Amino acid sequence: MSFHSLVGASLLLSIGPWALPNIKQPRKAKHVKMIVEYAEKHKQDPYELLAIAITESSLNPKAVSWAGAIGLFQVMCKYWTKPLGYKTKKQCEKALLNPHANVRAGVHVLNTYRKKYKQCQGDKVYRCYYAGQGWPKRTGRLKRKIERYEEKVVEKRELLHRHYTDLIERIRSKAKSRI
Repeated sequence: MSFHSLVGASLLLSIGPWALPNIKQPRKAKHVKMIVEYAEKHKQDPYELLAIAITESSLNPKAVSWAGAIGLFQVMCKYWTKPLGYKTKKQCEKALLNPHANVRAGVHVLNTYRKKYKQCQGDKVYRCYYAGQGWPKRTGRLKRKIERYEEKVVEKRELLHRHYTDLIERIRSKAKSRI
């Protein structure tokens, strides 16, 4: 285990739910519910999806980055227009401001990396989500930034398990009864 992994692990132990946005706040809670229900319906890990959306946008469905990433999952239409089934980048960008479409797109991106690239297996899929399948070629500060992104998602996923299992499992249970 590297020094940075050890430091990250010890920091995780000292971090509480305040390291996450308040997912019980009504504006955030509706997106939490939607993501968990989507995960349940499509056999995805709701903790993973929530961790990515929290890391990417802090559960803000209107978030748009300086690079053009859009919505809860900060999907880049620049790369994903055609694979997501849109005809134009503009059509993709407009559609992905819809939180439901954005969740579907984020899951599509995540699953595409998982299925197609050996360097995107396990938690390393978060590196691919952040920087594409070419991340292993990155060096220096950029490589460290990519590694840190993976650590952030894993940290948030663990915090969600630790502090919000009851809430998430309640939503999952209700979603199961409707499926």
